[in-house]
Amino acid sequence: MRTCLSLFAAAGLIPLLSGCHSLNTMKPGGRGASLDQFTYVSDTWSPKTVRLVDTRSQEEIWSMDVPVGQKLIVRFYPNKTKDNVDFPDAMRWDVIPATQLATLLDNSMPVPGRWARRLEMELRKGPEYPPDSPPVVTDIMPGGGPVAPAPPAGDDNG
Repeated sequence: MRTCLSLFAAAGLIPLLSGCHSLNTMKPGGRGASLDQFTYVSDTWSPKTVRLVDTRSQEEIWSMDVPVGQKLIVRFYPNKTKDNVDFPDAMRWDVIPATQLATLLDNSMPVPGRWARRLEMELRKGPEYPPDSPPVVTDIMPGGGPVAPAPPAGDDNG
């Protein structure tokens, strides 16, 4: 009986633990639910630019070039600016290192309601490298062999 209870407890613990992992929505793809939250990770071969467009006028009202090695998290909150009829919702965002799991979304601005906005993502021409890591040269000779020493200066044996 005791073994049976332990087995049921372990079986109940597995879904609980896997459910906790899915609460992290600040990763590409999010939780798979409509939370009006979006994550864009920029890397060397897919540097990203994200824009918010007011679909009523096709005006770009916000843009962010996501630095390589960073991710942009954007989340929309409905009816946060009740006195602003044209921009009733709030958008909060933050840019954090791609490996960081969560943030408090420090930046905020009023935005059009969900029926009047479009979030666009564009891939910039790559490759781009993070500012702190220049590209590494791995092969400097066309044939891949060792570099021959330069002849001494003034040597005209040729």
